[in-house]
Amino acid sequence: MHRLTKTAGLVLAVALVLEASDARAELFSKAYAFKPDTTLKVGAEIPGGLRLDSVEFVLPKVDAQAGTFDGPKVKVSISNLGATSMKVGVAIAITDADGRLVAVASGGTKVFPLRADRQIVYTLSIDNVRAELLKGTVFRISVEPTP
Repeated sequence: MHRLTKTAGLVLAVALVLEASDARAELFSKAYAFKPDTTLKVGAEIPGGLRLDSVEFVLPKVDAQAGTFDGPKVKVSISNLGATSMKVGVAIAITDADGRLVAVASGGTKVFPLRADRQIVYTLSIDNVRAELLKGTVFRISVEPTP
């Protein structure tokens, strides 16, 4: 009897782990043409009730007074069209015409999830590997929502 109880407990634990992993929404991933300083209106539906509204690559502008500049950034606008709050993870990779990876950025929900019927703009920094960013031709974006 004791052995049967242990087996039943193990089966229940595995079922709960599988159910919890099913709660994670699907990964959205798609490639688009890389166009710096242009807002790309996307409007793509993402599993989990989200929508990828737009992506904008903001390249450094030289400050005439200080002679300094900000690093390149990516502004990713996402709306929650669902009924529940969602955490969002975003990853972006930019490649050149030869398929070489020239820059990456990632980010997403830090503290509070994106509430239902709300929109947020995630600002991702492109750090470290970026010297050939202007040679980019394509970017791939992945968005992973979690309840």
